[in-house]
Amino acid sequence: ISAPISVLHSTLSGRSPAVAPPLRVSFSWTLAGNVVYAVTQFGMLSVLAKLGNPSIVGQYALGLAITAPVFMLTNLQLRGVQATDARNEYNFADYFTLRCLCSLVGFLLIAGIVASSRYDSATKSVVILIALAKAIETFSDVIAGHLQKFERLDQVAAALMLRGLASVGTFALAFCLTRSLRVSVITLAFTWLFVICLYDFRIVLAILPNRVFFHLSYSTLCRLAWLSLPLGVVMALNSLSTNIPRYILEHKLGTAELGIFASLAYLVTAMGLISVALGQSACTRMSRLFADGKMSDFVRVLRKLITISVLLGAMGVLLASTLGRPVLMFVYRPEYAEHVNLLVVMVIDASVTSMCVFLGFGMTAARCFRSQIPIMVANVVATIVLTYVLLPHFGMLGGGFALLLSSIVQASGSYVVLRRALHIGSAA
Repeated sequence: ISAPISVLHSTLSGRSPAVAPPLRVSFSWTLAGNVVYAVTQFGMLSVLAKLGNPSIVGQYALGLAITAPVFMLTNLQLRGVQATDARNEYNFADYFTLRCLCSLVGFLLIAGIVASSRYDSATKSVVILIALAKAIETFSDVIAGHLQKFERLDQVAAALMLRGLASVGTFALAFCLTRSLRVSVITLAFTWLFVICLYDFRIVLAILPNRVFFHLSYSTLCRLAWLSLPLGVVMALNSLSTNIPRYILEHKLGTAELGIFASLAYLVTAMGLISVALGQSACTRMSRLFADGKMSDFVRVLRKLITISVLLGAMGVLLASTLGRPVLMFVYRPEYAEHVNLLVVMVIDASVTSMCVFLGFGMTAARCFRSQIPIMVANVVATIVLTYVLLPHFGMLGGGFALLLSSIVQASGSYVVLRRALHIGSAA
């Protein structure tokens, strides 16, 4: 009993024990952190739906949809590169410096996109403020990458839970008092900034040998950016694929319909959280198995992960079919409960997406960075074509079908790439 208590105490105090916790403990912490954070983010969406209207929810969802692909690109998936840097090719200062520069670039890109868009001034200001909040949040990600490298996912989860709980409280209070989405997003940005400064930085300082955050070496930053760029492109394409139906839906049907579509999509995030928690917990260890040539152990871990995604999908479809309508009426409003069929389709898509997540972590562990780009390009093209074909005939349900079919395309391509990598690794 004393071991878990020691881990918990050291996690919350910011100290880092010499020995990383077992994999099951890391997974438990990661899952708990992701679930708590998702619930808090869902809480913010629920506050907007209950106290506002679908148009406000749609405005918020549009801001997230515009900013997500840009920051996914400029983030360069540095966390994954850090976690799998088993040979210590780069220092934390290299990753942190590159993150600062890239976050600034991402914010400026979004500002340029918003300035040239057709949206009204209120929507533009909301998108800019969301971009500011997301730029601040990116610093927690690069700190999490360093902690994950040492398998200290318990500390990552603790920081995530603190950030989520603090943000939902301040965001909800601000919206209740002002009914202003802009004021609420400003409050969110400052809350994230305070938590990251007071907690995340203190944690990482405990395991930084020289406590250096910046290293301005042009050649080093260029090499790291070039190494990470393929993963940044992959993550941006992945986010773009997810948000393409939302762009088209908002353009064709309006902001209110986008608000309903995004709200239903958020209900199935639990499956994604479990898959991400499992993948993050196993990624570092899988990279070591691949580097050591233990391909059978690598495949065994991956098969277990994919089996879990299938079981989660079956359970999710059952729950959505039987409890979807009352849950939607309770969490949102009656108009949301009219789209249970869309919720079921989204659950099936979430199951296939979980498989894609596990295969993606497998490719990252095998250091297959550039080969993921053609997969995501095919996914994006499929999403665009399918959305334009299906949306006029099926409405919002067509957007759900487009996501599901494009996820199948991604899963198929990921399987082919990873199988080839394992074959090459076995022969080496």
